[in-house]
Amino acid sequence: MRLRSLSLPEAQAFQQALGCERLPGTLSPCYLAGDALRDAALSPRFVAVEEGERRWLHGLHLTDIPGSRWRDASSPYGYGGPVANSRDAGFLVAAWQACHEHLRGEERVVVEYLRFHPLLANEAGYPGQVLPNREVVSVDLTTDFAAAYPLRLQQVLRKSARAGLHYGEQPFAPQARAFGAYHRAAMQAMGADAFYVFDDAYFEAMGRCPGARLALVTADGAWLAAALLLDGPGVREYHLAATVPEGRRLGASSALLHGAAEAARDAGLRQLYLGGGTDAKPDNPLLFFKGGFSPLRLPYRTGSRVLDPAGYDEVKALFAAQHAAHPQRPIFHRKV
Repeated sequence: MRLRSLSLPEAQAFQQALGCERLPGTLSPCYLAGDALRDAALSPRFVAVEEGERRWLHGLHLTDIPGSRWRDASSPYGYGGPVANSRDAGFLVAAWQACHEHLRGEERVVVEYLRFHPLLANEAGYPGQVLPNREVVSVDLTTDFAAAYPLRLQQVLRKSARAGLHYGEQPFAPQARAFGAYHRAAMQAMGADAFYVFDDAYFEAMGRCPGARLALVTADGAWLAAALLLDGPGVREYHLAATVPEGRRLGASSALLHGAAEAARDAGLRQLYLGGGTDAKPDNPLLFFKGGFSPLRLPYRTGSRVLDPAGYDEVKALFAAQHAAHPQRPIFHRKV
């Protein structure tokens, strides 16, 4: 078994060579590298494991823990976990162990927290703790998905059509700054935590991701709803979205998701991944909204492992107040 640390171009080439038929955009190396621009403390790493014809690639962020010689490791915003060309249980376990030995020894990582992608269930073989988090929604584009829409959604879409709303999409990069300003305004109007407000550099980096698309619902040229979509092999992923009061009144967000599903199907994609709610509650309003587009639910799971118990104890002593306040969080000293 051979382990290598890869550069971004090497990781992109390695992943492409895996030949994945289904690969969400948030698991691409380009996405991980772009996501690191959210915070100067984040440093992307790519770890590859090879054994014969078997290949395994894992991307994650490393962060220096202030006041110590240690680091933590975490998934990017959204989802993470490895991509592999083999489901052999022994190989996956061995790949995780090799990766963790590397992180502990070469990178001084004491703890990691991962968000596994529900579409791939890529927690397979993980030697740490895996916990259920919440249900998420995915649309099977190989079915007549619109026929299953509930009456309430059908009524909203008819209302949008009567109002003359238009769905369209285009490459994201040329409109990255415009979308960034639109998204920030919406987040600030909602009173969202600063953690969820991204600057132009982040959106410009998203525009460099293969398959980044801008979806728009407009009326007389005005943006009523907009979304950043990430297309990968077989999958379209609904990543970030925003709307305005007039858009909410006319059902623009519903028109956008319906249009994105139809366009993805027409492009030959097989899944539209929508994600879940803003929390784990089954009656979460965002989950209810997304759930109107598909009855398909998938389990979203997180994983964590202490790689160096002695080092982790040092971190707990350094951040005693934070650990006391959030003992359930594997990475308690910062927001992940």
